Amino acid sequence: MKKILVVYHSRTGFTSTVARQIANACNADLESVKDIRRHCDRKTYIRLALEAAIHSDTVIRRVIHAPEDYDIVVIGTPIWCWNIASPVRAYIINHRHQLKRVAFFCTYGGSGHVKVMHDLEHLTGQTPMATLTLKDDDIKGDRYHILVSEFITILSHVIHP
Repeated sequence: MKKILVVYHSRTGFTSTVARQIANACNADLESVKDIRRHCDRKTYIRLALEAAIHSDTVIRRVIHAPEDYDIVVIGTPIWCWNIASPVRAYIINHRHQLKRVAFFCTYGGSGHVKVMHDLEHLTGQTPMATLTLKDDDIKGDRYHILVSEFITILSHVIHP
């Protein structure tokens, strides 16, 4: 059986909700990417949003799971200022040469999902095996379960051709 790692960053919980559902359905390991600084205050959120806007990465905590040990790494990010969240950007920059195959998902409140999917592909240097974009409103309702199931189906065909 192929090994899957789901890597994500979440500030509000939307991306975390999706990451956990994917990991549970795929029997995958889960890795939450965290900035070394706390995210609980408004000042920190503004700093992280600005880092995302200028395509800057940040310093992240050491990861638990080595991405080179996995056949597929599913990378999830919220969209901040129409960009990849800076902790996810830092993760990719630090580990892109260890990624065998990738899949992407993003959560967003407004727009930017097409650009972020393109940016993830460019940053990893890989065409994803599957992609998923979810609006926060979809996650607040139950519609996201259907979309996540479709994403998981695509992943399962890659894992078990």
